[in-house]
Amino acid sequence: MDRLADYLAATRAGHVDHAPYEPIPTVSWDGQVVLLSPELLGITEPRYGDFIAGNVLHQPITAMLAGAGDLDYVAEFVTALNDCADHCAFYDFCRGAQAGNRYFEHASFIARETTYCRTTRQALVRAAADHLTPQGGAP
Repeated sequence: MDRLADYLAATRAGHVDHAPYEPIPTVSWDGQVVLLSPELLGITEPRYGDFIAGNVLHQPITAMLAGAGDLDYVAEFVTALNDCADHCAFYDFCRGAQAGNRYFEHASFIARETTYCRTTRQALVRAAADHLTPQGGAP
């Protein structure tokens, strides 16, 4: 509820965050870097490979971030975020779910909706709306 209250207060004050996705670079013990989700570190998948964006021992993170769009999994995630923004009524609050949830729930980053979003974002908004809507009438 605090998350929803903070979002509503920020929205009313005109401080809605429209920043692009947070790339969340995660660095492993040996310098390998994955983007979007720490849970992808150490995972190998035929479609995406090892999710490694680079190694901080050989390349600065800023350079990895500059080339992030060239990584298939990042490009798919950005496409899915744009799809959410265009079609989901909860996007302004949810901001497109989490990359790890998209991958581990659907084995890709293309899916528009995740169980995580339905249970932690959408259900919260619906429950609050149901509670605040007068019985038998319009809000």
